[in-house]
Amino acid sequence: MSLALGTGKWCRVRPSPSVRIWAIYADERFWRTQMAWFLPDAERVVAGMHPLEWDGRAIVLAPGIAALRQVEPLWRQMSILRSGTHSPEVVATHTLELLARWMRLILPTFLDEASDTPTTPWTPINGRLTDTGSIGYIGRAIQLLRGRIAEPWTVGALSRELSLSRTHLTRMFVQHAGAAPMRLLTELRLTEFARLIEETDISVMRAASEVGWSDPRVASHWFHRRYGITPTQYRRTPHTVPDHRQGKAVAVNDSAL
Repeated sequence: MSLALGTGKWCRVRPSPSVRIWAIYADERFWRTQMAWFLPDAERVVAGMHPLEWDGRAIVLAPGIAALRQVEPLWRQMSILRSGTHSPEVVATHTLELLARWMRLILPTFLDEASDTPTTPWTPINGRLTDTGSIGYIGRAIQLLRGRIAEPWTVGALSRELSLSRTHLTRMFVQHAGAAPMRLLTELRLTEFARLIEETDISVMRAASEVGWSDPRVASHWFHRRYGITPTQYRRTPHTVPDHRQGKAVAVNDSAL
């Protein structure tokens, strides 16, 4: 699935049986403006999904596994575009390019082609975020971890960067990010490690070092825990999951969020 959620909104979804998640954070005004260009005729769009009508509540698209396999590399590229690492012109230009390619792949899911009954998108439970004053610290912390991912971070080092106590920092991370700081760092490293394994030809050892794991065995452990296969197996056949009934890796045939 592909889920869109407006600024300051939250939703709750229970995926089954398993998921791999790509989260893309974008300026909402920019997103609405660009999507309006891609969907010039609001009457042809599913009710409530046109960017000029959307109220920010979560909407879920299900373009299918075939489309998602083509979309995932685009998401991965979007996730590493950020100011500070690239010039704002490069970020804007590349974002538009990737967004157009993404839209071309999933365009049919936006269009209401029914002749009589309009389609209503499925909407999960919605609400609003709370304690927004604390979210700034988490956003800054995640920027630090992502931007300096190869550094040997500890909770103490991160808390000193933010001038917060370790206890308060950990509490805010669990509340707003859903995981403790070092657990989230592991996920950031794992995501970048998987990207390097799939999109480059550098060695597993170097890829591990690039994301902050000096011991490639640690990288392999976390990689196997998420994907059920080794980095080398993944490099040969990406987009596979383990079939525990047969003891081997098979192509993904589940929906992904």
